[in-house]
Amino acid sequence: MAPLNLISKLTLNPLQHSPEDNLVNTWRNKRLKSELKGLLTDPPEGIRACPLDNSLSYWQASIKGPPECPYEGGLFFLHLEIPKSYPMRPPIPKFITRIFHPNVSYHGDIGMDMLRHNWSLALTIPKVLVSIQSLLTDPYCEISMEPEIAQLCDSDRGEFDRIAREWTVKYAQLHRTC
Repeated sequence: MAPLNLISKLTLNPLQHSPEDNLVNTWRNKRLKSELKGLLTDPPEGIRACPLDNSLSYWQASIKGPPECPYEGGLFFLHLEIPKSYPMRPPIPKFITRIFHPNVSYHGDIGMDMLRHNWSLALTIPKVLVSIQSLLTDPYCEISMEPEIAQLCDSDRGEFDRIAREWTVKYAQLHRTC
């Protein structure tokens, strides 16, 4: 009877984790707390981020549009999902605020090489957010999430900038009504 109880406990409790999981989560959480401390005490210019839950798995971030680009004056909100395997795997950022950009899908997904093929343990959430902010100034049209927008950016930068600025005013700036 004892072996049956052991088997039923193992099969009926699929949420039971191994000691290695706890070690990874401890390392993950220490690193995330360290990154959060840096974001709170010395945030990169125009960037804010904080966790939305106690497990540090979901974060909200904001990025101010950089000066001298069509996104200037905009405040763009993002949602970040931090995998349990972070920092071995990258965070998954997604724009909440609508944005007209070749590297951001209409659903908010962000296409950046560092988030796909070139992830490194040396990268952090603040570095990812700074890279996204830099992408606003310098879109990468060779590989894009929205090919039509990339085509417009390459062929008619003035029209691209006009539409991007229009979307920034419409979706990323506070509007006061009386």
